[in-house]
Amino acid sequence: MPVVARISAIWSKQKLFVAVFFLLIGAYFFFDGTFTYPRSNQRWDAQSDFEKRGKQEEWPAFAAAKGWVTKKPEKRYETGDIVSQFVFGGVATVAGVLLLIYWMTQRKRLLKIDEGAVYTPSGARVPFASIRGLGKKRWDTKGIAIVRYEDNGRLLQFVVDDYKYETEPARQILDTIEQQLTAKNDHAA
Repeated sequence: MPVVARISAIWSKQKLFVAVFFLLIGAYFFFDGTFTYPRSNQRWDAQSDFEKRGKQEEWPAFAAAKGWVTKKPEKRYETGDIVSQFVFGGVATVAGVLLLIYWMTQRKRLLKIDEGAVYTPSGARVPFASIRGLGKKRWDTKGIAIVRYEDNGRLLQFVVDDYKYETEPARQILDTIEQQLTAKNDHAA
């Protein structure tokens, strides 16, 4: 009768992808603030200097010698523009790190049942007799159910999610919980 539902591969890959995406976006903003914007300003300043001195005809040769394009940048980036790249980079990086930590803490979790209990994603053993209710309001549309249980007088709950966990084992676990709860309620009546 033991059934184990591990984190699904699609869920794990999706969460990892999102974390890496935010880290890459953060790196992109940092790169712009550190290199792209200052280099663009350097080109802007040099070309403006050629224009002020009335030597625009010398600009293409100078730009080529530096490895620059001859077209003038669209604008000169102000200090606020550069600082905003670091702010956005910092926010994206922090979000990416937090998402990566979340992924790392979740990827080894599992739901499990044996003869007398269900094991929550956090690893707590919940005897079937401690289960007080089952919320299936979102089960048909989203595959999410809430299992409510009592532990030392405290009412707690955990989620059975057939997307986050392997679908078939998660459904088997929920069916078993529902059968145990129905049998307990029938016995009590």
